[in-house]
Amino acid sequence: MAQRQSVQISIGDAMELQYTESERVIRRLYEITNAYDKGFQYQIRALLAMGLERFNLDIAILSRIEGDKYVVEHTIAPPDIPLRPGDTFELGKTYCSVTCEANSPVAIERVGESDALGTHPAYQAFGLESYVGIPVRCKGELYGTLNFSSATPYPRQFNEIDIDSLNLMASWIGVELIRLQQETELQLLNQKLVEQASTDSLTRLPNRRSMFKYLRKEVNRINRNSQLASLVLIDIDFFKKLNDKYGHQVGDEVLYAVAQSIKNTLRDYDFVARYGGEEFLVWLPETTQLEVENACRRVMNNIADIDIVDEMLTVSMGICHFKFTQHLNTDTDTLIDTMVAHADSSLYKAKAEGRNRFHQYELDDEKQLILPREDR
Repeated sequence: MAQRQSVQISIGDAMELQYTESERVIRRLYEITNAYDKGFQYQIRALLAMGLERFNLDIAILSRIEGDKYVVEHTIAPPDIPLRPGDTFELGKTYCSVTCEANSPVAIERVGESDALGTHPAYQAFGLESYVGIPVRCKGELYGTLNFSSATPYPRQFNEIDIDSLNLMASWIGVELIRLQQETELQLLNQKLVEQASTDSLTRLPNRRSMFKYLRKEVNRINRNSQLASLVLIDIDFFKKLNDKYGHQVGDEVLYAVAQSIKNTLRDYDFVARYGGEEFLVWLPETTQLEVENACRRVMNNIADIDIVDEMLTVSMGICHFKFTQHLNTDTDTLIDTMVAHADSSLYKAKAEGRNRFHQYELDDEKQLILPREDR
């Protein structure tokens, strides 16, 4: 009777020890997987380190399987083992090929004595005696493997808690990969929505709303630094006649071609937007009057080379130069409206003088007009 009681106590102690060990594993997993503020890289490295400690092995790898290629994505290995993220191996020559085929955890304490891996090319090449690995799935598809290995035989048998720990780690990685994919997709969608809200769908240039937002920043910057700037309005000559003659589809092709020609002619830090209809607005910061004239001539010449319709394409331009010589009390929007109004007036003069030319107006601090701001 006493002996039976002793056995019962030993079993109870073993179960309590097992529960304590399981709780410790779960608690550590919880700590790692909830450290979102530290980022995915930290979490994966902590997870790999936990696995190495748990299994008492030397090498930890989260891999990605691409066809017949095994790619190391994250790894922890001793300094004398040349293993780095991005290293690629033939899948068939890795232990993980067996894990992927099994579609379940594989744990082998002494690879050289096992039927599954004893004759495997990986054993012949790397001599890894201990291995435990599991497939990682993302949205039901094989993503890669989570595996731990060592060149020395495992000192004990992999037990149920080991496999449970491996399953928990692989499960979290799969869920986290889905979350990261969804997060990336959401960021791309938001970026696309922002682009659609600020970009003209036809010409792919900034639209009128985006244009005024940009000009407000630029005018404030130029004003603070007391620099030169020029605003140019460009209008395609006889565009209505082109639409009537060739149709709106060809008209759209002309608009796009002219927009890209203007953009490609200017400097990287110049700004061009679709102002409306067949009109474009160009902002040339820190540019002398002569440099603006030369830029306008290049724009006109390049547009004339566009070969879409039988007629040579020409444009008329209205330019407003402004010299910021002192800090202005006029609000930014009023000054932008003033410059646009003078550029627009100059544009009409260019058209009245025969089109295919530019007309200029020079505005300075003393001559600036305070014009009412149009509704935007």
